[in-house]
Amino acid sequence: MPVVAAFPAWAIAGAGRYLHWGVISVSVTNLLIVVVMLVLFVLALVVPFPRPRTKVRSSVGSTEDDAS
Repeated sequence: MPVVAAFPAWAIAGAGRYLHWGVISVSVTNLLIVVVMLVLFVLALVVPFPRPRTKVRSSVGSTEDDAS
């Protein structure tokens, strides 16, 4: 039920309202869902992944172990 509470009541109740742009017709509820999905997609691209706070030493380029 919390997902339903996130959307305005006028966008869910009743027969639905539609926006028309020439031959394109979309309901207000579907438009809100698409906008939320686009915002989450852009945030996923922009927000950096969390990185560890400590540096890990890499042993890939180490020459000390190669000599023995």
